[in-house]
Amino acid sequence: MRHLTLTTCSNLFRPRLFIARAATMGVALGVSLGAQTAIAQPSSSSARETLDRYCVTCHSDRLETAGLSLEQIDVANAHEGAEIWEKVIRKLRTGTMPPSTRPQPSAADRGALVSWFESSLDQAAADSPNPGRTETLRRLNRTEYQNAIRDLLALDIDSRALLPPDESGYGFDNVNVGDLSPALLDRYISAAQKISRLAIGSTQTSLQSDVIRVPADTTQEDHVAGLPMGTRGGMTAPYTFAQDGEYDVSIRLARNRTGNIGGLRGDAMHTVQLLLDRMPVATFTVQRPEGGDDKFADAHLALRLAVTAGPHDVGATFLKRASSLLETERQPLLSHFNEQR
Repeated sequence: MRHLTLTTCSNLFRPRLFIARAATMGVALGVSLGAQTAIAQPSSSSARETLDRYCVTCHSDRLETAGLSLEQIDVANAHEGAEIWEKVIRKLRTGTMPPSTRPQPSAADRGALVSWFESSLDQAAADSPNPGRTETLRRLNRTEYQNAIRDLLALDIDSRALLPPDESGYGFDNVNVGDLSPALLDRYISAAQKISRLAIGSTQTSLQSDVIRVPADTTQEDHVAGLPMGTRGGMTAPYTFAQDGEYDVSIRLARNRTGNIGGLRGDAMHTVQLLLDRMPVATFTVQRPEGGDDKFADAHLALRLAVTAGPHDVGATFLKRASSLLETERQPLLSHFNEQR
């Protein structure tokens, strides 16, 4: 699958003007810095004094304007009322409090008060971090992973063959998916590697085989949905071919406990069709060997087939004969070709 300059005499005076302006700016900057350093560092006592002077007039225990009282709240331990102080900070920064009709603190006092609360809350959060709920992200379970691959890459994969089953709780298998162990992570990485090769194609030429199995109790008596009319039994399954090329496809008939093919009785000949995208690509016949040994009865059911890369439907089925030709002792049970059900 396969980023020197000649200047006139009049220009000699210009550098002096630039130097003078720079010196003037330096003096102004120095005065500004000096003024800032002259401001006293905010403290809990100064914060309380500012609150009592401009805020507690309305937000007192007696008035409790807007359901808020700042009269008894502890300023020194701002983290204990963090939710309230966050609201106070927003009001002070936007200038909505105190109201325009009430006395206003100076810009320095307002800035000192905001600085005190912000630094106190930030320090408390750093000392005792509280990230809240940390399990907001979880992995996809096996079914969700398969559906996500189908929706994103248009690939029908069998997640049961790629990933282990998920633990279930209270009847659901998507509630215990918060943890991702190293072993499970390896399985997801391995699955992602296989899926990516299917999605973008692969240039690897190494041999790889996949087996598509039919459950032992699947009936072989009647028509199977997805297969052509006039057929009985068999199976069809989606399969994604990694690249253009020739593929060896073989069919193996089910055996019973003794190693024999249960549906091969008498000398009757059965017709088997190999299908690609519901179209027959090969037709075989099979019947019970003369010696009764079914070991090599289906050895010839193989074909080398040229297939283009991408998803295809691969299937195999039997041509159905008229029911009037079937005369066996087990006919009332409608189980001519299944011994183990």
